[in-house]
Amino acid sequence: MFLFCLIVMETVRKNKVFLIDTLSTDASVVLQHVQSDSIITRRDYNNLNQPNHTQEKIIINLLDTVMNRGDETCQKFLKLLEKKELQENFPQLKKLFTPDQTSAERERGPDMPHVKKQSKGAEFVDRHRDTLIQRISSVMEIADRLLTKNMISTEMYSTVSAAATPQHKMRTLYGFLNSGAVKEEVYQILREKQPYLMKDLEG
Repeated sequence: MFLFCLIVMETVRKNKVFLIDTLSTDASVVLQHVQSDSIITRRDYNNLNQPNHTQEKIIINLLDTVMNRGDETCQKFLKLLEKKELQENFPQLKKLFTPDQTSAERERGPDMPHVKKQSKGAEFVDRHRDTLIQRISSVMEIADRLLTKNMISTEMYSTVSAAATPQHKMRTLYGFLNSGAVKEEVYQILREKQPYLMKDLEG
């Protein structure tokens, strides 16, 4: 059961970029469905459905909310993505989210040849996620730089800062690394601020 829960969480995390690209075409429809299926509360709906937020921003915040709620919420969200009603609005979901799709196929992600290969730094940040979460103690140093460069919002920064431990802070920050450019910046910060750790990980 524990392994299944990890797979569910990892499926959402690994397909985050695909989901943002797909669902951002009509965030209001997505919010209506997730509230109707009790994946989020009415209060969540109001917090997410901000008129000054872009469609992409709304979906990013929704996915972060779902992942932060744990495996049960992630599982309900995956079930929603399989529903015919939602897939009629977002046909791209059929590439990955069907009832008979295997967990291995979902983890591999959709076939999207138009997506550019990630930079070396972004790949490094993805590959060493677990190690960096455990070993980075000065997380706010990274968050400060990202905030200065407008790569995370003040709200995101505050969420990271409020996390209780360095590991929790870093795990929270990872939830906001939504593009290759942001991950590349994190990589450059680590090379500057954590040279010994980077030397260890890069061999």
